[in-house]
Amino acid sequence: MSKLEELLKFHNERLSRELASRTTSAIVVESTLTAVVALCASLGNMLVCSTIARNPRLHTPTNVLIFALAMTDVTMSLATMPITIGVLISGRWIYSKEVCLFQGSFPLTLAASSLLLMVVIAVNRYLCVVKPNLYRQVFTTKKSIGFAIGALCLASVPCLSPLFYAREGYQFHPGKAYCAFAMEQNPIFAICMGLSLIITPFIIMSFLYLRIYCSVRNAVFPQGNSNAESQRTTHVQEVKVTKTLAAVLLGFSCCWFPIVAIDQIDMSNGVPILPRRVYYLYGLLIYTSSAINPVLYGLMNRSFSRQNTNESSLARLRLKAFHAANLKLYLCTSKII
Repeated sequence: MSKLEELLKFHNERLSRELASRTTSAIVVESTLTAVVALCASLGNMLVCSTIARNPRLHTPTNVLIFALAMTDVTMSLATMPITIGVLISGRWIYSKEVCLFQGSFPLTLAASSLLLMVVIAVNRYLCVVKPNLYRQVFTTKKSIGFAIGALCLASVPCLSPLFYAREGYQFHPGKAYCAFAMEQNPIFAICMGLSLIITPFIIMSFLYLRIYCSVRNAVFPQGNSNAESQRTTHVQEVKVTKTLAAVLLGFSCCWFPIVAIDQIDMSNGVPILPRRVYYLYGLLIYTSSAINPVLYGLMNRSFSRQNTNESSLARLRLKAFHAANLKLYLCTSKII
Protein backbone atom coordinates (compact mmCIF):
# COMPACT_ATOMS: atom_id res chain seq x y z
CA MET A 1 0.00 0.00 0.00
CA SER A 2 1.41 3.38 -1.04
CA LYS A 3 1.73 6.33 1.29
CA LEU A 4 -1.13 8.14 -0.47
CA GLU A 5 -3.40 5.12 -0.06
CA GLU A 6 -2.51 4.93 3.63
CA LEU A 7 -3.37 8.61 4.09
CA LEU A 8 -6.64 8.14 2.21
CA LYS A 9 -7.57 5.18 4.41
CA PHE A 10 -6.63 7.11 7.55
CA HIS A 11 -8.75 10.16 6.70
CA ASN A 12 -11.74 8.06 5.57
CA GLU A 13 -11.64 6.15 8.85
CA ARG A 14 -11.30 9.44 10.75
CA LEU A 15 -14.36 10.90 9.03
CA SER A 16 -16.31 7.65 9.54
CA ARG A 17 -15.57 7.71 13.27
CA GLU A 18 -16.60 11.35 13.54
CA LEU A 19 -19.85 10.61 11.68
CA ALA A 20 -20.69 7.61 13.85
CA SER A 21 -19.71 9.23 17.18
CA ARG A 22 -21.79 12.40 16.92
CA THR A 23 -23.86 13.47 19.88
CA THR A 24 -27.64 13.16 19.79
CA SER A 25 -28.00 16.93 19.49
CA ALA A 26 -25.60 17.02 16.51
CA ILE A 27 -27.55 14.22 14.80
CA VAL A 28 -30.84 16.06 15.33
CA VAL A 29 -29.48 19.41 14.14
CA GLU A 30 -27.76 18.08 11.00
CA SER A 31 -30.56 15.75 9.90
CA THR A 32 -33.28 18.33 10.63
CA LEU A 33 -31.42 21.11 8.80
CA THR A 34 -30.92 18.90 5.75
CA ALA A 35 -34.58 17.81 5.87
CA VAL A 36 -35.75 21.44 6.01
CA VAL A 37 -33.59 22.32 2.99
CA ALA A 38 -34.97 19.30 1.13
CA LEU A 39 -38.55 20.25 2.00
CA CYS A 40 -38.04 23.86 0.92
CA ALA A 41 -36.42 22.73 -2.33
CA SER A 42 -39.21 20.31 -3.19
CA LEU A 43 -42.24 22.40 -2.15
CA GLY A 44 -40.82 25.72 -3.35
CA ASN A 45 -39.90 24.45 -6.80
CA MET A 46 -43.17 22.53 -7.09
CA LEU A 47 -44.95 25.82 -6.43
CA VAL A 48 -42.94 27.50 -9.20
CA CYS A 49 -43.80 24.69 -11.62
CA SER A 50 -47.48 24.78 -10.62
CA THR A 51 -47.68 28.56 -11.00
CA ILE A 52 -46.19 28.46 -14.50
CA ALA A 53 -48.29 25.47 -15.59
CA ARG A 54 -51.64 26.92 -14.42
CA ASN A 55 -51.23 30.46 -15.71
CA PRO A 56 -51.31 30.70 -19.54
CA ARG A 57 -49.82 34.21 -19.38
CA LEU A 58 -46.66 32.70 -17.90
CA HIS A 59 -46.19 30.29 -20.81
CA THR A 60 -43.25 32.24 -22.26
CA PRO A 61 -39.91 30.94 -23.56
CA THR A 62 -38.13 32.28 -20.47
CA ASN A 63 -40.57 30.63 -18.08
CA VAL A 64 -40.26 27.32 -19.93
CA LEU A 65 -36.56 27.39 -19.06
CA ILE A 66 -37.35 28.40 -15.47
CA PHE A 67 -39.81 25.49 -15.31
CA ALA A 68 -37.08 23.09 -16.48
CA LEU A 69 -34.65 24.53 -13.90
CA ALA A 70 -37.23 24.08 -11.14
CA MET A 71 -37.90 20.49 -12.24
CA THR A 72 -34.20 19.60 -11.93
CA ASP A 73 -34.24 21.02 -8.39
CA VAL A 74 -37.41 19.07 -7.51
CA THR A 75 -35.80 15.89 -8.80
CA MET A 76 -32.66 16.57 -6.78
CA SER A 77 -34.65 17.11 -3.59
CA LEU A 78 -36.83 14.01 -3.99
CA ALA A 79 -34.33 11.54 -5.45
CA THR A 80 -31.11 12.19 -3.54
CA MET A 81 -31.61 14.30 -0.42
CA PRO A 82 -33.62 11.63 1.50
CA ILE A 83 -30.67 9.24 1.08
CA THR A 84 -28.36 11.72 2.77
CA ILE A 85 -30.88 12.30 5.57
CA GLY A 86 -30.94 8.55 6.22
CA VAL A 87 -27.14 8.50 6.46
CA LEU A 88 -27.10 11.48 8.85
CA ILE A 89 -29.64 9.79 11.11
CA SER A 90 -27.96 6.35 11.13
CA GLY A 91 -24.37 7.59 11.15
CA ARG A 92 -23.23 5.22 8.41
CA TRP A 93 -23.95 4.10 4.86
CA ILE A 94 -27.02 1.83 5.03
CA TYR A 95 -27.74 1.40 1.32
CA SER A 96 -26.50 -0.85 -1.47
CA LYS A 97 -23.69 -0.30 -3.97
CA GLU A 98 -26.26 0.41 -6.69
CA VAL A 99 -27.73 3.25 -4.62
CA CYS A 100 -24.20 4.61 -4.17
CA LEU A 101 -23.67 4.65 -7.94
CA PHE A 102 -27.04 6.34 -8.41
CA GLN A 103 -26.39 9.05 -5.81
CA GLY A 104 -22.88 9.63 -7.08
CA SER A 105 -23.81 10.14 -10.72
CA PHE A 106 -27.39 11.40 -10.89
CA PRO A 107 -27.09 14.54 -8.70
CA LEU A 108 -23.93 15.53 -10.55
CA THR A 109 -25.89 15.34 -13.80
CA LEU A 110 -28.71 17.44 -12.34
CA ALA A 111 -26.31 20.06 -10.99
CA ALA A 112 -24.49 20.30 -14.33
CA SER A 113 -27.77 20.54 -16.27
CA SER A 114 -28.90 23.33 -13.91
CA LEU A 115 -25.76 25.31 -14.71
CA LEU A 116 -26.22 24.77 -18.45
CA LEU A 117 -29.87 25.82 -18.17
CA MET A 118 -28.77 29.00 -16.43
CA VAL A 119 -26.41 29.69 -19.34
CA VAL A 120 -29.32 29.29 -21.77
CA ILE A 121 -31.42 31.60 -19.59
CA ALA A 122 -28.61 34.20 -19.59
CA VAL A 123 -28.48 34.03 -23.40
CA ASN A 124 -32.28 34.33 -23.43
CA ARG A 125 -32.16 37.48 -21.28
CA TYR A 126 -29.31 38.99 -23.29
CA LEU A 127 -31.11 38.60 -26.60
CA CYS A 128 -34.45 39.72 -25.14
CA VAL A 129 -33.07 42.96 -23.68
CA VAL A 130 -30.22 43.79 -26.06
CA LYS A 131 -31.27 42.19 -29.37
CA PRO A 132 -35.08 41.75 -29.27
CA ASN A 133 -35.45 41.07 -33.01
CA LEU A 134 -33.00 38.18 -32.86
CA TYR A 135 -34.62 36.98 -29.63
CA ARG A 136 -37.97 36.40 -31.35
CA GLN A 137 -36.23 34.25 -33.97
CA VAL A 138 -34.12 32.16 -31.60
CA PHE A 139 -36.43 31.67 -28.60
CA THR A 140 -39.91 30.25 -28.99
CA THR A 141 -41.75 27.99 -26.56
CA LYS A 142 -40.96 24.85 -28.57
CA LYS A 143 -37.32 25.82 -29.06
CA SER A 144 -36.97 26.52 -25.33
CA ILE A 145 -38.21 22.99 -24.59
CA GLY A 146 -35.58 21.71 -27.01
CA PHE A 147 -32.88 23.80 -25.32
CA ALA A 148 -33.86 22.38 -21.92
CA ILE A 149 -33.70 18.78 -23.18
CA GLY A 150 -30.39 19.53 -24.90
CA ALA A 151 -28.90 20.90 -21.66
CA LEU A 152 -29.84 17.71 -19.79
CA CYS A 153 -28.38 15.50 -22.53
CA LEU A 154 -25.18 17.53 -22.75
CA ALA A 155 -24.70 17.40 -18.96
CA SER A 156 -25.30 13.66 -18.80
CA VAL A 157 -22.46 12.82 -21.21
CA PRO A 158 -19.49 13.76 -18.98
CA CYS A 159 -21.27 13.16 -15.65
CA LEU A 160 -22.40 9.62 -16.41
CA SER A 161 -19.26 8.60 -18.30
CA PRO A 162 -17.43 7.30 -15.16
CA LEU A 163 -20.15 4.66 -14.84
CA PHE A 164 -18.64 2.98 -17.92
CA TYR A 165 -14.92 3.19 -17.13
CA ALA A 166 -14.49 3.94 -13.41
CA ARG A 167 -17.45 2.55 -11.47
CA GLU A 168 -15.21 1.99 -8.44
CA GLY A 169 -14.52 5.72 -8.41
CA TYR A 170 -17.94 6.29 -6.82
CA GLN A 171 -17.42 5.94 -3.09
CA PHE A 172 -19.24 6.83 0.07
CA HIS A 173 -17.77 10.01 1.55
CA PRO A 174 -18.37 9.92 5.33
CA GLY A 175 -17.72 13.64 5.64
CA LYS A 176 -20.27 14.67 3.01
CA ALA A 177 -22.65 11.87 4.10
CA TYR A 178 -23.34 10.77 0.55
CA CYS A 179 -21.73 8.90 -2.33
CA ALA A 180 -19.64 10.93 -4.75
CA PHE A 181 -17.04 10.48 -7.44
CA ALA A 182 -13.58 10.63 -5.82
CA MET A 183 -12.43 13.86 -7.46
CA GLU A 184 -9.23 14.05 -5.40
CA GLN A 185 -8.15 10.69 -6.87
CA ASN A 186 -9.07 11.69 -10.45
CA PRO A 187 -7.67 15.23 -10.82
CA ILE A 188 -7.75 15.31 -14.63
CA PHE A 189 -11.45 14.40 -14.71
CA ALA A 190 -12.15 16.89 -11.91
CA ILE A 191 -10.31 19.73 -13.69
CA CYS A 192 -12.11 19.04 -16.98
CA MET A 193 -15.47 18.92 -15.22
CA GLY A 194 -14.75 22.11 -13.30
CA LEU A 195 -13.65 24.03 -16.37
CA SER A 196 -16.40 22.82 -18.70
CA LEU A 197 -19.41 22.68 -16.38
CA ILE A 198 -18.68 25.24 -13.65
CA ILE A 199 -16.03 27.86 -14.49
CA THR A 200 -16.90 28.39 -18.17
CA PRO A 201 -20.67 28.70 -17.57
CA PHE A 202 -20.08 31.24 -14.78
CA ILE A 203 -17.80 33.30 -17.02
CA ILE A 204 -20.35 33.27 -19.85
CA MET A 205 -23.25 34.18 -17.55
CA SER A 206 -21.33 36.96 -15.83
CA PHE A 207 -20.31 38.44 -19.18
CA LEU A 208 -23.85 38.35 -20.55
CA TYR A 209 -25.44 39.91 -17.46
CA LEU A 210 -22.74 42.61 -17.48
CA ARG A 211 -23.60 43.39 -21.12
CA ILE A 212 -27.28 43.54 -20.17
CA TYR A 213 -26.49 45.95 -17.32
CA CYS A 214 -24.50 48.22 -19.63
CA SER A 215 -27.25 48.15 -22.26
CA VAL A 216 -29.99 49.00 -19.75
CA ARG A 217 -27.91 51.77 -18.22
CA ASN A 218 -27.37 53.39 -21.62
CA ALA A 219 -30.95 52.89 -22.86
CA VAL A 220 -32.72 56.07 -23.98
CA PHE A 221 -36.42 56.18 -24.96
CA PRO A 222 -38.12 58.97 -26.89
CA GLN A 223 -40.88 60.87 -25.08
CA GLY A 224 -44.40 61.86 -26.04
CA ASN A 225 -45.95 58.99 -27.99
CA SER A 226 -47.84 55.82 -27.11
CA ASN A 227 -45.42 53.48 -28.89
CA ALA A 228 -42.54 54.85 -26.85
CA GLU A 229 -44.52 54.37 -23.63
CA SER A 230 -45.38 50.79 -24.61
CA GLN A 231 -41.76 50.11 -25.46
CA ARG A 232 -40.68 51.54 -22.12
CA THR A 233 -43.17 49.37 -20.19
CA THR A 234 -42.10 46.19 -21.98
CA HIS A 235 -38.45 47.03 -21.46
CA VAL A 236 -38.94 47.64 -17.73
CA GLN A 237 -40.76 44.32 -17.34
CA GLU A 238 -38.00 42.43 -19.09
CA VAL A 239 -35.37 44.18 -16.99
CA LYS A 240 -37.20 43.12 -13.80
CA VAL A 241 -37.20 39.49 -14.96
CA THR A 242 -33.50 39.81 -15.81
CA LYS A 243 -32.73 41.19 -12.34
CA THR A 244 -34.47 38.19 -10.81
CA LEU A 245 -32.44 35.75 -12.87
CA ALA A 246 -29.23 37.65 -12.15
CA ALA A 247 -30.03 37.27 -8.44
CA VAL A 248 -30.46 33.53 -9.03
CA LEU A 249 -26.97 33.50 -10.56
CA LEU A 250 -25.60 35.37 -7.54
CA GLY A 251 -27.23 32.92 -5.12
CA PHE A 252 -25.95 29.99 -7.13
CA SER A 253 -22.45 31.50 -7.05
CA CYS A 254 -22.53 31.93 -3.27
CA CYS A 255 -23.31 28.22 -2.95
CA TRP A 256 -20.90 26.87 -5.56
CA PHE A 257 -17.73 28.91 -5.04
CA PRO A 258 -17.10 27.38 -1.57
CA ILE A 259 -17.80 23.96 -3.08
CA VAL A 260 -15.18 24.50 -5.77
CA ALA A 261 -12.70 25.80 -3.16
CA ILE A 262 -13.13 22.67 -1.00
CA ASP A 263 -12.68 20.42 -4.04
CA GLN A 264 -9.49 22.29 -4.95
CA ILE A 265 -8.07 21.79 -1.45
CA ASP A 266 -8.79 18.06 -1.59
CA MET A 267 -7.31 17.70 -5.07
CA SER A 268 -4.15 19.55 -4.12
CA ASN A 269 -3.62 17.15 -1.19
CA GLY A 270 -4.98 14.01 -2.84
CA VAL A 271 -6.94 13.11 0.30
CA PRO A 272 -9.88 14.61 2.25
CA ILE A 273 -7.96 16.41 5.01
CA LEU A 274 -10.61 18.94 6.08
CA PRO A 275 -12.82 18.58 9.19
CA ARG A 276 -16.06 16.64 8.83
CA ARG A 277 -18.21 19.71 9.48
CA VAL A 278 -16.64 21.43 6.49
CA TYR A 279 -17.68 18.52 4.29
CA TYR A 280 -21.17 18.55 5.82
CA LEU A 281 -21.39 22.24 4.87
CA TYR A 282 -20.21 21.22 1.38
CA GLY A 283 -23.16 18.88 0.92
CA LEU A 284 -25.59 21.31 2.50
CA LEU A 285 -24.52 24.06 0.07
CA ILE A 286 -25.16 21.76 -2.89
CA TYR A 287 -28.67 21.07 -1.64
CA THR A 288 -29.26 24.73 -0.73
CA SER A 289 -28.50 25.74 -4.33
CA SER A 290 -31.66 23.82 -5.27
CA ALA A 291 -33.78 25.59 -2.63
CA ILE A 292 -32.92 29.27 -3.12
CA ASN A 293 -34.41 29.74 -6.59
CA PRO A 294 -38.13 29.74 -5.63
CA VAL A 295 -37.39 32.16 -2.77
CA LEU A 296 -35.77 34.60 -5.20
CA TYR A 297 -38.62 34.18 -7.71
CA GLY A 298 -41.17 34.98 -5.02
CA LEU A 299 -39.29 37.98 -3.62
CA MET A 300 -38.16 39.63 -6.85
CA ASN A 301 -40.52 38.53 -9.64
CA ARG A 302 -44.02 39.88 -9.11
CA SER A 303 -45.51 37.72 -11.85
CA PHE A 304 -45.09 34.62 -9.66
CA SER A 305 -46.17 36.18 -6.37
CA ARG A 306 -49.05 38.04 -8.03
CA GLN A 307 -50.34 34.80 -9.57
CA ASN A 308 -50.31 33.05 -6.19
CA THR A 309 -51.98 36.07 -4.56
CA ASN A 310 -54.66 36.15 -7.24
CA GLU A 311 -55.35 32.45 -6.77
CA SER A 312 -55.64 32.94 -3.01
CA SER A 313 -57.99 35.91 -3.50
CA LEU A 314 -60.10 33.89 -5.94
CA ALA A 315 -60.33 31.06 -3.43
CA ARG A 316 -61.48 33.52 -0.73
CA LEU A 317 -64.11 35.00 -3.07
CA ARG A 318 -65.39 31.53 -3.91
CA LEU A 319 -65.61 30.72 -0.21
CA LYS A 320 -67.54 33.93 0.48
CA ALA A 321 -69.92 33.18 -2.39
CA PHE A 322 -70.41 29.68 -1.02
CA HIS A 323 -71.28 31.03 2.44
CA ALA A 324 -73.60 33.65 0.93
CA ALA A 325 -75.44 30.97 -1.04
CA ASN A 326 -75.81 28.86 2.09
CA LEU A 327 -77.15 31.87 4.03
CA LYS A 328 -79.66 32.67 1.29
CA LEU A 329 -80.79 29.04 1.22
CA TYR A 330 -81.17 29.09 5.00
CA LEU A 331 -83.29 32.26 4.94
CA CYS A 332 -85.51 30.90 2.20
CA THR A 333 -85.97 27.65 4.10
CA SER A 334 -86.83 29.56 7.29
CA LYS A 335 -89.53 31.55 5.48
CA ILE A 336 -91.06 28.38 4.11
CA ILE A 337 -91.12 26.78 7.55
